[in-house]
Amino acid sequence: MRNMKYFFKLFDLLPRAGPGNYESTRWAFEAIPGLPNQPFILDLGCGPGEQTIDLAKISKGKIIALDRHQPFLDTLMNSVRRAGLADDITPKNMLMEEMDFAAETFDLIWSEGALYFMGLQNGVRRCHQLLKPGGCLAFTDLTAYSTDLPKPVADMFFSEMADFPQLPAKLAMVEAEGFTILTHFTLPKTAWLDNFYVPMEIELPRLEEKYQDNEAAMEVYQSMRDEIALYRDYSDYIGYEFIVGQKK
Repeated sequence: MRNMKYFFKLFDLLPRAGPGNYESTRWAFEAIPGLPNQPFILDLGCGPGEQTIDLAKISKGKIIALDRHQPFLDTLMNSVRRAGLADDITPKNMLMEEMDFAAETFDLIWSEGALYFMGLQNGVRRCHQLLKPGGCLAFTDLTAYSTDLPKPVADMFFSEMADFPQLPAKLAMVEAEGFTILTHFTLPKTAWLDNFYVPMEIELPRLEEKYQDNEAAMEVYQSMRDEIALYRDYSDYIGYEFIVGQKK
């Protein structure tokens, strides 16, 4: 388990808290039918909110951006003010497990790379409860694209992930929890490298110099370097799948 203090010292410097890009956000949104002109949207685990800003511009909706880490929300709201979207995005500091929204509140729930924090099946089930009839869930999740993963990949990316690593099982679970799959697609490798890992590689040397005598920090930063190297070597085996489902 990574030391979260030093993990956040790195991630607070990044434009995104995980893989993603504007094109993938737009493609997923465009697969959603029948939304009102100004949909009510929940962005779960929004992080610093680059996708939140994109989603607000694409959807013309009203968004609650929920995250447990206040510096992420502070970064988001600075971006919101610069983009002139203060009337459209409302931050909420809350654990996903403690959400107190009424049932059938949202037209759309969005979660890029964060739903697994609740346990993927529990997260999908909770989203079903919070969506209006016919509402939609769009999320990305780490996915294995082979049943025969190299051991370094299994150990690094899936050692703490017992729930639905394989795509067919993931899709079947979403359907079993009351959704019709509208579309799914794999995020391009550029969404990992250009928008996530390359910015990380820019920040890591500065943090490693600052914390060179701190064993806990250096362990975190070395683990991130190991993850980047492993992804570059084995990216055909793993990725983020964008899944869009409509509540039955």
